[in-house]
Amino acid sequence: MRIIDEIKKRFFLAGEVINWWGARPWFDNWGFCKHKFSEVIWYNICDILTDLIEDVKLQNEATTDASLQKYIAFKVFVYTHGKQVLQRLFDDGYVVIGYDFKTSVYWQMRESEYDKISADDATIVRPKNPEVRAYVMKSSTYVTYSQSDRIICKGFLDFLDDVLNASATVSKRLGAVVVASPKNLTNAPTPTVLTDEQKEKIEKEMREDYGALSNQSNIMLLPREMSWQVINLAGLELRMQEKVKTAILAIVDRIKIPANQVAIIDAQGTKQLANGSEIREGDKLKYKTFRRLFERTFVDMAREYGIRISYQIDGEPIGESSQVVAQ
Repeated sequence: MRIIDEIKKRFFLAGEVINWWGARPWFDNWGFCKHKFSEVIWYNICDILTDLIEDVKLQNEATTDASLQKYIAFKVFVYTHGKQVLQRLFDDGYVVIGYDFKTSVYWQMRESEYDKISADDATIVRPKNPEVRAYVMKSSTYVTYSQSDRIICKGFLDFLDDVLNASATVSKRLGAVVVASPKNLTNAPTPTVLTDEQKEKIEKEMREDYGALSNQSNIMLLPREMSWQVINLAGLELRMQEKVKTAILAIVDRIKIPANQVAIIDAQGTKQLANGSEIREGDKLKYKTFRRLFERTFVDMAREYGIRISYQIDGEPIGESSQVVAQ
């Protein structure tokens, strides 16, 4: 009963948990980080893949009691933390997963629970608890470059923030900048120049007393005639949509997601919902990408721990769905 009690303690009471360890803290203090546009776009793109793990149906292919216990713990771990683990792979590149032989429980290990040892030009994870076996789940990008997909895409994510923040600044400034300068008197021997005190006084009055806000006056009187020039800021955010689209296309190409699956790209297209074959082909590519992702993550993990499983993915397009057995 100890094994069942331990599994219940860790996972079956998930409804009482406020926050699991390993959850991404990006959206903390959301009111103070409202211009982190790339965080939302990055998570939405990754969520197109990670959300599919909810549709994976696992089945046990082993017959022994020991294998059955491992399978139950594995299934609970996948359904409880699978989406979070996949997101951490995109963000960090790897996740250390522990398995306790006594309690037959899988969990995401904290860095304080294991040591990193360098040996033979490699870094090895060694749990501090001898009863625990660690498994390092790595993304293919991390295996190749020792960097996560998020780090690889950092340039385009920063570019998204720059472009969208520039557009937000234009909107916040009401789309225009007004430049005023004193007119020169007729036949004046020298040009009229405002002193620093006069300039600061006029700027302060315009900033605080006059403008488009409800508590500001729309009538302004100046002590002398001025020349006015309006600069349209909207013209400065040239091709904002094209820049955003370019960055998103580069990101989805790295994650291997069809571009028409991203709402921003699909909404900007001229043929959305007009050609059903494009949507079907996009779904096929999406599910193929997820199958490859699931195979090199949780299926490899099951093989490492000697768990024989088969799985199917609900909602997969007809002709692509099949049952796969992990030996």
